[in-house]
Amino acid sequence: MRTAKGKEMKKIVLGSVAAIAVTAMVFGGISQTVKAAEFGKTQAIPTNYNIPYAESVNNNVPDDYVKKDYTVKFVGQDQPTVNDMKMEEAAELASQNLWRIFQADLSGQTLEMTYNPISTIQLRPIWEVNVSISDTLSYTFALDAVTGENHSIAKWAYHKADIPEGMDINLLKNNQEYQDLAKAAAEKYQLVSGKVTSVEYRSQGYQTTNDGTAKNADITFQVKSDKGEVARLTFSRYDKDLLTIEYSSWIEETERLEKRIEQELKEKTEEFIITDELMKKIEENGSPMLLEIK
Repeated sequence: MRTAKGKEMKKIVLGSVAAIAVTAMVFGGISQTVKAAEFGKTQAIPTNYNIPYAESVNNNVPDDYVKKDYTVKFVGQDQPTVNDMKMEEAAELASQNLWRIFQADLSGQTLEMTYNPISTIQLRPIWEVNVSISDTLSYTFALDAVTGENHSIAKWAYHKADIPEGMDINLLKNNQEYQDLAKAAAEKYQLVSGKVTSVEYRSQGYQTTNDGTAKNADITFQVKSDKGEVARLTFSRYDKDLLTIEYSSWIEETERLEKRIEQELKEKTEEFIITDELMKKIEENGSPMLLEIK
C-alpha cells in the first residue's frame, strides 16, 4: 500500500470544519497514510535474531491440521536475505495459522508472497501472504521473516446486503456482546500470555469491494493480559464473524511509529495556527483550501 510521498504528505485540507478535520487527521488516519508513504524507503541494516523461527513456531501445528496442496507465488521486488526463512516455509506457517483461526482450507489456492525488508519505519523484515478465494473473500497473514512471529492475520469477507456505512452509536454505549467475543477468542487462540484482564473498545470501520457491490462493517477491541501483553481483534458488525487479529509485536511496532509520526507532525505544525482571519476567509470562500506546511 503506497500512496503520496515527500511534500505531498505535508498538506492539510481545510474546509468549514477545519479544526475538526485537522484533529481527525492527526489522531485518526494520518499514521496509516504516513506509514504507507514510508514503505518505499529502505535501508541496509543487518538482521540479527537470537531465536530461530523453527524453535519458536513450527512446533505449534494445529492438532487437526493436514498439510494443504496449495501453490506458492512470489510477487513484489524485494528479495529475502540469507537470514530470512524461505518463502515456502513462510507460506506453510500462513496455511497453518489461517486454518487455526478461520478454518480456511487453502488446498487448490495460490498464496502470493511479498517480502518487506527492514526500512526506516519497519525494524523487522516481514513476509506477507495474500490469498484470494473469490471476489468477496480473501485472507492475509503477516509474520516476522526471521523468527516466524505472528504480526497480523485477516479475513476480508464482504456481503451483498444492506449494511449501514456509519458508526453504530448504540455500540458506543453497549458493546458487551463483542467484548465477550473478544475475550473468548483471545483465550481460545492464546493471543496473549497470562490471564485476560481487560477488553477495551477501540474503533468501528466500514469496507466495500472495489466495485462497491459487497460490504462489511466492523468493530475493534483491544485485550490486555495480566502480563502486559495486548492483542487487537476485529469483528464484523454484520454477522459477528472474527475478521482480524493484530498480535502484540505488531501493535508495539505500530505504536512506536505513531509516536514518531505525532512528534514529527507536532514539530512541523507547532507554529501553524488557524486564526480567526483564516477561518473567515475559508467560510467566505465556501470551499476547502489546501495549505502546505513548509
